[in-house]
Parts: sequence; structure tokens; C-alpha cells
Amino acid sequence: MGAVDGRTWLEHLSPAECWRLLASTPVGRIGVLNDNAPEIYPVNHVVDRETIVFRSDAGGKLRGLTRSPAVCYQVDGIVLADATGWSVLVKGRAVEVDDADEVRAVARLPLRYWSVGHKPHWVRILPTEVSGRRIWNGAAAPVPVPGTIEEVHDGARPDRG
Repeated sequence: MGAVDGRTWLEHLSPAECWRLLASTPVGRIGVLNDNAPEIYPVNHVVDRETIVFRSDAGGKLRGLTRSPAVCYQVDGIVLADATGWSVLVKGRAVEVDDADEVRAVARLPLRYWSVGHKPHWVRILPTEVSGRRIWNGAAAPVPVPGTIEEVHDGARPDRG
């Protein structure tokens, strides 16, 4: 196992690590189809039993996921100085929480949202696929473990040396 420039590695994250990162990151981006065009919205979320829960107003985001519930959700963390980072992608189906008991249950979750305004709609993403990866660079690169870290192959990538 090697690296393109001797120092860049790609690690595929386990589902457990993906959920840990999702739970530790309060903001993500949801991708929805709205009028046959993809749109991406930042939202505050909370993880609840390997699902993602957020609140929304009645705008374009809610309209898009109501019409086309197939969504993707992404969170990431980047360290610019080290050229390292990670990304988690969740694909699934978004459903509005409308059962009164479930609304009471999600209302007790520790969701902190940053934007102002009334957000009366609770949405839950039911995942069908969860994947993640971490890019290691330079001295931050771990000792490779077979099957978990692989060489980054991208011939068009410029040399950072």
C-alpha cells in the first residue's frame, strides 16, 4: 500500500464511526429535489437511533422533500492547515414526523438550531446507505491497517510538494 505523493491516504469509515461523527456535528446539508432540480440546504440536526432528525419551516426544503422524499445528507470536518478531513454521506428517505406521540418524543431530543423563526415541521431521515471517508495527509497519516486505508488515486491531482 502506498500513496500518490507518499503522504496522502484515504480511509473508508465504518458505519459506527460515521454515526459517531454525525452525532458530534450539529450542522449538515440536506440535498433535495425541488421542481426537478437539486437544492442543498444547511440544517441543524440530531441523531436519534441511527436516523437523522431536524426541524423545518414550510418553505422550499419541506416542499421538495414532501414531493420527492429521496434525499442525501452530508456532514464533514476539515483541517485546512493539514489538508486533512472527513466526510459522511447518508442516503435515504425523508419523512415528516406527524404522529403526535412521535412529535412529543422528537421534541425532547437535544436539537439546537441556529436560525430564528418558527420551525413547526419535524423531519426524520430514514437511511438506506451510510458511508464515510477520511483523508489523511503528511504527518497526520496513520499507520495503514490492511483493508481500511487505501492509496488515493487521482492522476490529475496536483503535487502539493
